[in-house]
Amino acid sequence: MPRFALDLELDGRKFAGTQWQKGHRTVQAELLAAVGGLDGGERHVRICSRLDSGVDAEHLPCDVALERTWDPAVLCQALTDRLPADLAVRRAAIVADGFNSIGDAAGKTYRYRIALRPVRPVRDARCWWLRRLDRTDLLQACADLLPGDKDLSGFANLRHDGSDGDDPVRRIDRAQWTIAGEDLTFHVSGAGFLYRQVRGFVGAMAAVATGRWPFEEFAACCASGRQAAKVGNVAPPDGLCLESVRYDPEPAWAVAAS
Repeated sequence: MPRFALDLELDGRKFAGTQWQKGHRTVQAELLAAVGGLDGGERHVRICSRLDSGVDAEHLPCDVALERTWDPAVLCQALTDRLPADLAVRRAAIVADGFNSIGDAAGKTYRYRIALRPVRPVRDARCWWLRRLDRTDLLQACADLLPGDKDLSGFANLRHDGSDGDDPVRRIDRAQWTIAGEDLTFHVSGAGFLYRQVRGFVGAMAAVATGRWPFEEFAACCASGRQAAKVGNVAPPDGLCLESVRYDPEPAWAVAAS
């Protein structure tokens, strides 16, 4: 059975996350239904990241073995035609049978957006709305402490399973804030992240920028690993988007024919 990598785009507002859950609408359940209707039989779809309810993705790779050998561009469009409006297959590729969208991922980039304004956003609500941040200059000072191979599990919600139980150390390559008027955007890239860790970073940095926590507390949390005291709350999912997932080498992606 040929194996395919599928790269999904997701509006997470009406999903209860990516992984299958009984009685809930999930990305995995919708994709399994589309694949089953197209290729027949039961299939296992493996999704590279476990995203929470409300989290978006511009690129969310997964992999699945199918009965037929599809042209990737045709498969991309055929599946998208069977998916709901808030989920699409952006591109597809034939991959080796041993390809694993989770284990083969070499790096991920997340984006988190804050809208800093006195009135809540109406037209674009995919953000965390905050009325004020007194010390936006401290956001990048906090972010500068994150890159490296570190135990930053104080910012995460540990599952205490195979995903973090043995080794909570993760490599972060980039942590950067950009500020454009009332839009504040945080980009973070790394080899992998702990559960809710990116939202934990943002919530803690916002707590420092509002003056509720001193910068020194954030720095102490960065140095304390599992023993870290919590700084701030986990930021809401509304502003988080999985921007990209990197593979080395990249699959030979094909987009749907126009």
